[in-house]
Order: sequence, then structure tokens, then C-alpha cells
Amino acid sequence: MELFDLSGRTALVVGGGSGLGEAMATGLAEAGAHVVVAGRNAVKLMNTVNRIKDNNWAASSFVIDILNTASVDTTVDLIAKKFGSIDILVNSAGVHLKKPTLDVTDDEWNAVLDTNLTGTFRVSRAVGRKMVEQKRGKIINIASLGSTVALTGAAAYTASKAAVVLLTKNLAVELAPYNIQVNAIAPGVFRTSLNEKVLVGERLERILNNTPMKRLGSTDEIAGTAVYLASKASDFVTGSVITIDGGFLAWGI
Repeated sequence: MELFDLSGRTALVVGGGSGLGEAMATGLAEAGAHVVVAGRNAVKLMNTVNRIKDNNWAASSFVIDILNTASVDTTVDLIAKKFGSIDILVNSAGVHLKKPTLDVTDDEWNAVLDTNLTGTFRVSRAVGRKMVEQKRGKIINIASLGSTVALTGAAAYTASKAAVVLLTKNLAVELAPYNIQVNAIAPGVFRTSLNEKVLVGERLERILNNTPMKRLGSTDEIAGTAVYLASKASDFVTGSVITIDGGFLAWGI
């Protein structure tokens, strides 16, 4: 188990206050990391911290606004100074917009891309600079099925998530000389607070009918992949996207 041991590591999970972010934060803490959950909602962050601490694992929280460069840079500096390093970064903050593409306004389009893509870039840039100084690090971005295939009425979301994949690959290439691995996880359909309003009726039936495993994912099923990508076990893995989707993308006709 030494390959997967994260003892002594500091893991920053942005968007760790709920959903997949919380599940990954919990998994990293169980593997031994001191997990710092960050986001805009202080109450949700503290709830995650308390649940992790209830298991006698280590966790802290910081409020951060990934839409604001100054907030990102200042918060990353504070975390690095307090814990001495940031060894693992998980970019899990995201928003979704379900709306016919031709009805999407400029403001709606920009809001989705600013959070999902530019927010990921802002945090990766700030933390990446620290990791370059350390000469080591693991960055895990969150892609989507929509990075690969169209999702009806979700053009802004899928465009942002497709771009996250190429951002991941560019960072992987540029940071490889500094012993920094950058990868992405592309979750299939997991029921979370982000998507629960659209996982109903015909849409849900269509998803299940096109998933070989005939079910949605459980949030704890993403934790193991996060631990793998954060650990020594993945030291020669960079620029990759690991899909966790119950076979959705594998299924053709």
C-alpha cells in the first residue's frame, strides 16, 4: 500500500464542499493526506471538514473565489505558507447550464466558461508555480463525458469541459520537467447537487439506457481514482484522462 500512501502530503481540493469534490477530499484524507477544502461557501466547507475529522483524518478549509485572480493567488500563498507545500491539487469546482444553445446569452456562456475553464486555469497557475519551486506535484482536473460527446442543451458546459482536457494536456507537457504530473478525471453521471435537477424523467431514462452498467455512479466511486492520481502509483502517468462512466462512452450501436 506504500504506492498509495499520501501521509505527509497536503492536498488542496477546490470545490470540496459537496458532491464529487467532497468524495475525493474524503478519499485523499483517508489515504493520509492533510486535505484543505476550498470554495466560496464556508458552511459547506466546514461540513466537509467536520465529516473528515469525525474519522480522525486531517482537514482544514479556506474560502476562495476562483473567479477572482487576487483571491486565488492570495489564498494559495496562505495555504502554502501554513502547510509548507501544496503537493496535490484537485480542481473540482464547476457549474452546469441546461439550456438550448441558441437561447444562451453572452453572460451565461461567459459565466460557465469562467468557472469551469478559467477558474481551473487560475488555480492551476497559482498552485503550479508553487509546485515548480518544490520540483514535484500532482494536479487533477475534472473533465466530463461532455469533453468527448455532445450533451443536449449543454453547449457552454461541454465546451468548457472539452477545453479542460486540452488545458490538462498542455500543463502536463510544460510541467513534466519539474516532476509534476497533470491528469484529468472524466466522471460519468453521478447524482450530485450540480446536476440533480436535470437527472429526471426521459433524460435519466436515456442515460441509464445508454450505460452498460444500468445505473448512475456513487460519489464514493470516484475517490479511488483521485487517490491513484495523487499517489506514487501514477508517477509515470501524465496528460491522461481517466473516464469513470459505467461504460457509457464505450457503447456504440
